[in-house]
Amino acid sequence: MWLQYGLLFALFVGSFSISNYNDHTNDPVEFQHNFCESRLQHNDPPEIYNAFTSLAISVVPFVYGFPKYHPFTNVAYVLILNGFGSCYYHYFLTWLGKQADEIPMILANYFAISGLIQLYYPSGNKKKYHLLNLLYMYGFFAINSVIRFDQYFAFLFAIYLVPTIYFIRKIAIVHKIPYIRHLTVSSFGASCWIISEAYCNKYTVFGHVMWHIFFPLGFYKILMLYDEVYYKLRTHNLVHGSG
Repeated sequence: MWLQYGLLFALFVGSFSISNYNDHTNDPVEFQHNFCESRLQHNDPPEIYNAFTSLAISVVPFVYGFPKYHPFTNVAYVLILNGFGSCYYHYFLTWLGKQADEIPMILANYFAISGLIQLYYPSGNKKKYHLLNLLYMYGFFAINSVIRFDQYFAFLFAIYLVPTIYFIRKIAIVHKIPYIRHLTVSSFGASCWIISEAYCNKYTVFGHVMWHIFFPLGFYKILMLYDEVYYKLRTHNLVHGSG
């Protein structure tokens, strides 16, 4: 309870302290997209390859099924939104499209971490971990809403993946879950994207396409494995609890 009151007090005091502060985030800044495909065509839309392969993200939950555990179910829902949002973004290359693409990515990781926290700490005090997850998501949204900070999205998202991978590994050790091959698939997709942006040419341009296919595929398969673990534990607890 004291933590909640402390946060409210900090918000109240902070609102006064920054009332006269100008951080220049509203100064006019031209939005610039930085994908290899558009760079090869003078930064003009549409990015045909990137746009239509984005829809593969929306297809993944329909192919591999929907998790039953509520936080993981939410991941599936926002992935569907992410595919359509990403398609819109790459086709029109607008600021609205960027938000339609990246907001579901942030939300997907938020829900995934929430579910992993519950799975790793089935009992005990989990509030501080959920609070940290919430605060990072909130800060991420705030920073990502400013055009001049657009370049930091990939870096902030990579940081946000650190606790996700940490909990994936910890839970896998406890329950002996074979996750590495699926994580390798996602890592391959991420590597393809990095290479395409760092060494952009007519061959590496397809690196972002590989990202759209392999990155969500690997993580979603991990999600489904952990969904099974959650329900096995839940069934076990119900049986032994009733006995």
